[in-house]
Amino acid sequence: MKIGLVSLGCPKNLVDSEVMLGLAQQAGHELTNDPAAADVLVVNTCAFIDNAKQESIDTILEMAQQKRDGKCSRLVVTGCLAERYRDELRQEIPEIDALLGAVGGTGVVFAPSASGFGTNAAVLSPPLLMPLKFGEPSFDNHLLAARQRGLSPAVLELPGIGLDIDTPEDLEALLARGSATRSAALLSAWGFPARLSTRR
Repeated sequence: MKIGLVSLGCPKNLVDSEVMLGLAQQAGHELTNDPAAADVLVVNTCAFIDNAKQESIDTILEMAQQKRDGKCSRLVVTGCLAERYRDELRQEIPEIDALLGAVGGTGVVFAPSASGFGTNAAVLSPPLLMPLKFGEPSFDNHLLAARQRGLSPAVLELPGIGLDIDTPEDLEALLARGSATRSAALLSAWGFPARLSTRR
């Protein structure tokens, strides 16, 4: 999956952006500077002064247009603007799929498994915001637990994260995607495409 990120504002935002990009790369995602080539676009916003707010809004709108016209399937907005104006942004810019506040804010994001029953990723801010218990039907249980705590969980359906590798069929699905992840490269290096073809 290709991820594009636009970082706005202060040096702290730049550090947060670098951390996000590092985690994405570590998870096997490809980074791109070309919004038209991105599967997921992230805008790390600033709301310190009016000019920064306006720049953040203009950038979000520009990336929302990319989502409508291009390859992008998910638009994620992070940072101070997302934290302060979550409800307004959600209402005014429906192209936004997830809003995550600045580090130190409160928020929760879940990525479901391909089946929709399990939870394959959870992002909590702060990290101990709520207890997590994985295994099916953890996805619905996590959503319910978050709402019972007065939280509005964001849901990101990310195919790369959503795919569980439990069976030979799962391996075939991963390899069939032509994925550029480290996992797919390792499976190819180990000769799995040929080994799986003998099963047919």
